[in-house]
Amino acid sequence: MGMSASQARLLSITSRLSDNELRSQTITTAKMSLSNRTTEASAAYMDALSSTKLLYTTYDESGNKILESLTGASLSQYGELKNQYGLINSSNQILVSELDATNYENSADMYEFLDKYGVLSEPGDGEFVQVVNPDWEVAWGEYNKEYEEWKTKEPDKSDEKYIIPGTPAGDSIYQQFISTGGCLGGAVSGLCCYMHVLSDAIGPGTHTTSSGETFEVRSDINWSWNSALHSREIWDPITEELKNHYCSGDVIEGGSETVEAPYGTVTVGGPPSDPNMTVYQRIVDLLWEVHNEYTLGSSTGGSAQPESLQKFFYLIEHDLAQFKEEEDKFDEDLYNKDYEDWLAQEPEKPDVPYYIEKEERKIVDKDKGQWYVNLWHRMNGPSQTKAGTTDESGNVVEGGTTEGGLPKYKVLEDGLMNNADWLQYALEKGTVTLERVDFTDPTEEGTGLSDCTWTSIIWTNAQDITEEQNEAAITKAEVE
Repeated sequence: MGMSASQARLLSITSRLSDNELRSQTITTAKMSLSNRTTEASAAYMDALSSTKLLYTTYDESGNKILESLTGASLSQYGELKNQYGLINSSNQILVSELDATNYENSADMYEFLDKYGVLSEPGDGEFVQVVNPDWEVAWGEYNKEYEEWKTKEPDKSDEKYIIPGTPAGDSIYQQFISTGGCLGGAVSGLCCYMHVLSDAIGPGTHTTSSGETFEVRSDINWSWNSALHSREIWDPITEELKNHYCSGDVIEGGSETVEAPYGTVTVGGPPSDPNMTVYQRIVDLLWEVHNEYTLGSSTGGSAQPESLQKFFYLIEHDLAQFKEEEDKFDEDLYNKDYEDWLAQEPEKPDVPYYIEKEERKIVDKDKGQWYVNLWHRMNGPSQTKAGTTDESGNVVEGGTTEGGLPKYKVLEDGLMNNADWLQYALEKGTVTLERVDFTDPTEEGTGLSDCTWTSIIWTNAQDITEEQNEAAITKAEVE
């Protein structure tokens, strides 16, 4: 009995010891958990004490200071007493709101852009000034193009169509005349048969001298001063040519000269011929002048008078020799006709006034207007006409891109534009920087601005951007 009681008591004591150990472990675990929570709360509180937020300082119409969270919207939206800032990314693009981007993209020039912000006078209240008429530029551009094209069609005197080919030496009337043979050789020998050559030259038929005498050349009689008995197939073309050629009118110094001609050595002389007389008429007159020297009944006509022979050879070596080789002739009639037709096709000059009146709407809100003028040039470049479009002179407007070829602006969606945490993180990490409009004199060239410049600054140096403890975070840490 005693042993059983002792055993039971031992078991009871052992159970109580185990329970005490378990309770001790539970207390220890609770202490450790409390210690961890105390450490976390302390760390959270310390983080809250070191936590800051960026604020933007502005002023109301009365000049009262206003602090607001620094966001892209607070920086870029116009305010009467605000400095103008721009958020700039690593590609040197200004980050703009969706509204500013839409207004820019729907504007052909700066004044359309300004009008979307209500800073221009009402239509009709502006100042009317004379400006170059854009239609004038277009009309004269088209005219000049048509005129230059028309000028290229001006008839060219050197064009082959206006050249009448001359007669080669072998085909000249001189060469044909001296190649008839026969009686020409007798003339060189001093015989009157040169009259047969003259008769052949003018051909059978009735002929009238320049003084009015009439005589007949015949092909049906025996040899005589007026007989034309050689082949008409040879002589008829020559006769027609003689009617279209005029005498030379050459004056022979000393009255006569010796000529080494292709058909023999001859003496040439006599008074100069009349350059207004055809060679045909000259032959008619000469034949009538010498016909009485011919001895009738003789096939050669007997010996010729030297003076008469000299006149005959003058006819050949001067009146005909000038046509030994005819030069090319200019077809004046055809050229004049083509020239007149060309002149009739000259384009008419445009009847468009150079100047027209255009209303220039004035900026009625100077400060707000300047704000958006600055923004336009930062987004577009120096021109008041949108970059990439055509100006009034028909030239493509340059600008509108960064040195890397990107647009000078980029849209920042409204969610990020109004997010203070995003902007603070971006500024602290350097993914965006700031530019501020500073009023300067002189202005940086190539910006399009007057008396002001977009200047890059370090955001911590901006006097209207401040950093302060985050009281909300501290209060939350204290409560927790």
